[in-house]
Amino acid sequence: MTFLEEKSISKAKQDFPNIVRQAANGFEIITTNFKSSNSGKVSIISTELFEEILDRAYKFYPVIEKDPDGNGYTISIEELLIHGDAPTLFNALKDLAENLMEYAQDYLTRIDFFRQIENRKHHYPYLRRIAKHKDINQVMEVIAECHTDLQQAILRQSQKG
Repeated sequence: MTFLEEKSISKAKQDFPNIVRQAANGFEIITTNFKSSNSGKVSIISTELFEEILDRAYKFYPVIEKDPDGNGYTISIEELLIHGDAPTLFNALKDLAENLMEYAQDYLTRIDFFRQIENRKHHYPYLRRIAKHKDINQVMEVIAECHTDLQQAILRQSQKG
């Protein structure tokens, strides 16, 4: 018994409107080129379901380092080899968010390049989460979702403004 049926590309082309409706209703449709041995499989799922999977499975766990001389903070996301620096925790988070947004744009523009680099190919799901946000404040909230100190820094800043 197969739970996930694979459809040939030719069948998927013929049935594409129906496949889109099925995907929108939560079904995953897998297509493959049965005529080629070096062709990968492709899943068609709803964007809502895809983003739900990413939001649950790819959280950010930033690491905060306070400068030993008390001159600021460095916040890093070690999974993505990226960081932000600033005199205050909030501004370090903002710097990190700006750097992350720039990296996401570069990565998603040149995904074929980055997917060939061993220590960067796994970055896609994290960066895809960021790519759906255009506002830096939303990106900061996504980064801070698992870190109480960062959430409090955002709250304090919003109370000032």
